[in-house]
Amino acid sequence: MKKKIIYSVIAISLIAIVVFAYIQMNGNPIEKNKSKESLEEFLEQTYPEMDYKIKRSAEYGWVDGTFRFNVVTKDSLEVETTYPFDVSAFEPYEILGDTIHVSNIDKEASNKLNMEAEQYILALLQEKVPEIDGVSTDVEVYDNVSEEWTPQLQTPKPIHIMSGLEKGDLTREQMLEQSKKIQQQLNDESIDYYIAEIGYHSIVDGEEIYDYISFTPEQKLTLKDVN
Repeated sequence: MKKKIIYSVIAISLIAIVVFAYIQMNGNPIEKNKSKESLEEFLEQTYPEMDYKIKRSAEYGWVDGTFRFNVVTKDSLEVETTYPFDVSAFEPYEILGDTIHVSNIDKEASNKLNMEAEQYILALLQEKVPEIDGVSTDVEVYDNVSEEWTPQLQTPKPIHIMSGLEKGDLTREQMLEQSKKIQQQLNDESIDYYIAEIGYHSIVDGEEIYDYISFTPEQKLTLKDVN
């Protein structure tokens, strides 16, 4: 009887080791399914008209905890293109980069429009906050859709706007008021951005310090947003 118990314990232990090793190398099947569902939802929302399929097999990156799925699309001529998508293996199962979007970017046109957007937005923001010393954006287009950038230009994805200035003696309340002015200017111009970040630079005891305020177009800013 004791031998049977010992054998059973050994068998269960071996099974547990095999299962553990499998999950370590291939990922948890439940998490894999949830990651795939997250990718499906992303594709349906981002590319509702696209003809695609997600291959059943997926590579597991045990180092960074991701599943790599291959998304196969077809164009009007039935030509297939494969796009690898990395998805986090853990909640909230984030999509780590849109390879379809990146592969279609017209870099030359995007660089030109991006420089124009930065110049335009910098001049705009300096009307209310002249201390701003720079603006950076990430305008991306698929082809040369326009000869020049304007706030009305429709891009595949909303842009990210970053700006900076010296903090000096500004209080948190003053930083908040500046951010509200910047947000209002961007919204009044109907600039299509998904988030804007303002960095306040200062040097304290020889150490560089940055305070940040970030906001979306609809966000109601408060002192809690001054970090």
